[in-house]
Amino acid sequence: MTKKYGVTSCMTVKHRHFMVIATFKETPFISEKFTNEWIGELVEDIDMEVLNEPCSVHCDKKGNEGISSFCLITTSHISLHSWEALEPNLVQLDVYSCKEFDTEIVLNKLREFGPITIGSKFLNRSIRATRGWIMFEDGMG
Repeated sequence: MTKKYGVTSCMTVKHRHFMVIATFKETPFISEKFTNEWIGELVEDIDMEVLNEPCSVHCDKKGNEGISSFCLITTSHISLHSWEALEPNLVQLDVYSCKEFDTEIVLNKLREFGPITIGSKFLNRSIRATRGWIMFEDGMG
C-alpha cells in the first residue's frame, strides 16, 4: 500500500461488493438461528474472518415479514434480507470485502436451496472506480 500524508492511501485498497437477489417458493431464511449459522458457514466458505458474530432479527411488520441479518467480517460485512410473505419469497444478499473472494461459492451456497431465480451483480467500489460519480468536497453534500 502507498502512503500519503502519513496514512495508507485509499487508492490501493480494493472494494468488492457482490450483490445477489434470489426468489424461492419458500425462503430457507425463516429462523434467526439457522440464518446466523448459514452466514457463519458462508464466511468460512469464502475464507473470511468473523469480526462480530452474525446477528439476525425477524420482522413481523405486515408487508415486510422476514429475516434481516448482518455479520461484520474483518474485511467489511455480509448482510442478508428475506421477505417471506412475498410471492415468490425474496432474498437479497450482499458480500462487501476488500479481500478477494470467489463469487461462485456465494451463488452455489444459495443454489443449494433450489431458488426459482437467482441473479447477481459485482461492483468495484474502489476509489478509482468512482470516476463519473458526483463527488462533493467536505461540507458540500
